[in-house]
Amino acid sequence: MGKFNLLLILSCLAFLFLSNCVRKDAEDFKFKKLVDEFLEGFYQAHPVWATYVGEHKYDHLIDDCSPEAIQAEIMRLRSFLEKMHSLDTLKLNSVNKIDYRILENEINDQLLRSEELKPYENSPVMYSYLIGGSINSLIDREFAPLKERLKSVSSRLKLLPRLVQQAEANLKRPSRIQTETAIKQNQGNINLIKVDLSKVLERLPVMKDSLRQPMEMAIKALEEYQKFLENDLLPRSDGDFRLGKELFEKKLKLTLQSDLSSDEIVRRAEEELVRVRKRMFELAQPLHDKMFPGHHHKEKGKELEKVMIKEVLDRIAQDHPQKDELLAVCRQNLKELEEFVREKDLVDLTGINPLKVDWTPEFSRGIAVAGLDSPGPLDKNLKSFFRVQPIPEDWTKEQEESYLREYNHYMLKDLCIHEAMPGHYVQGFYANQFPSLIRTIFGNGSFIEGWAVYAERMVVHAGYLNYDPRMELTQLKMYLRAVINAILDSKIHAQDMSKEQAIRLMTQEGFQERSEAEGKWLRACLTSTQLSTYFVGLQEILDLEQTYREKTKENFSQKEFNQKLLSCGSPPVRFLKEIILKDE
Repeated sequence: MGKFNLLLILSCLAFLFLSNCVRKDAEDFKFKKLVDEFLEGFYQAHPVWATYVGEHKYDHLIDDCSPEAIQAEIMRLRSFLEKMHSLDTLKLNSVNKIDYRILENEINDQLLRSEELKPYENSPVMYSYLIGGSINSLIDREFAPLKERLKSVSSRLKLLPRLVQQAEANLKRPSRIQTETAIKQNQGNINLIKVDLSKVLERLPVMKDSLRQPMEMAIKALEEYQKFLENDLLPRSDGDFRLGKELFEKKLKLTLQSDLSSDEIVRRAEEELVRVRKRMFELAQPLHDKMFPGHHHKEKGKELEKVMIKEVLDRIAQDHPQKDELLAVCRQNLKELEEFVREKDLVDLTGINPLKVDWTPEFSRGIAVAGLDSPGPLDKNLKSFFRVQPIPEDWTKEQEESYLREYNHYMLKDLCIHEAMPGHYVQGFYANQFPSLIRTIFGNGSFIEGWAVYAERMVVHAGYLNYDPRMELTQLKMYLRAVINAILDSKIHAQDMSKEQAIRLMTQEGFQERSEAEGKWLRACLTSTQLSTYFVGLQEILDLEQTYREKTKENFSQKEFNQKLLSCGSPPVRFLKEIILKDE
């Protein structure tokens, strides 16, 4: 072969290679443009959510929930799916291939909500969050000067009467539990404007005059809405809070981004329930001997297991804070946990954002005992909020004591691990560092909750509280919640589990206090599929860890595994397997 011919062939090969690279880059560029287009449309359609994620162009607006706007958003989503399907996904780079599947799943999830779940018609609680969140996100987060944020508050207050009118026109026959919860939350929204916003205005009195009329208009609209909820909507709130098998399965698949059916999840959870209780019994026996010397039981088998574990947990529950000490105890727990995580070098905490511990805003109470409110991925260096729900003022002494026994000193420590250190707080910080907005804005709930449960287990196994068996027993009791959550989720929404059956499962099999079980029943009725994410997410992470250990063998490093897990945003674990195991 002549030298000229060889050069010609090599040149052609190089040209083909470069052309292929250009085509691949072109497909990635097209996908990036589509992502930008989708997010811009998403922010415009959901300005309150845009504020949460840190896009502040629409802080002066509030979501339009008119039938025309809802239909327009459905058409936008369907049109966008068609644009996505025109891409050649084989030519996308590895990051974009995963983001493509996440975005496609998110769009299908939003379509399911809008076209079949129809929260606009069935969920007054959705409006409670929208109303309260539209104001609270502006006064809580210091992403801009207070004057600028209060101007946006003023604009949104002026739009609240329109939103209230749309809610009244849209809501059909929701479940009674939805409306009863919304009645309580709406009063919280009124107080948010009357009390909380008024306190904020004390810091900038010059804005009082400009906000007086918008505040009065909004309060009047919400007071009228309260009458509507109580006198009009509540009497016709006879809808079923259960999704039904078919709809639940559809939603579950999109929430988890997993092929597991509800029946398979329940089967695995029921097996795990048996295994965890056996381990709890192993821990409880020596503790029982110390706590109750000479106290022997006649029961045998499962009954002995149940009685002995419960007696030990009841004794642990006696060591609890008072209701006015909850925030102070959580703050101290978080300080100790940060020191422990740094000492054991479990995760790199360099540059982590500030964390503020505070009560849950009144408008969003009634769903969860505690939660982590992280800054959005577009808001840099803002504090996170660890929210704790206070004991309701109308509770009896018995209800208060039941709550405080459930959230005793050991359980509060575990809760702080889950919600903050190194749970949601740390994971949220890492997620916001990842350059893909798709993975941070539309993070996978199973990975997010799975990591938090994994963090509980990891910290206890690392020797927190000097391997105190009471701490491990408490952590396992908390883990039983995750296991039972998955059972409740499916059996309530895809089957016909009654309240009595649910309470019995939680209190008898999960050792929960009555107040905790009552609260979880309410949450399970108001939400669906989210309660499955804890158990499924943990199982997926544990499977991944096991495979990773087998590959790395004696070189396994807990910190290295954690860093790999946290450094990819918040994708489904099945994609993390592709990323992490490929590198080994």
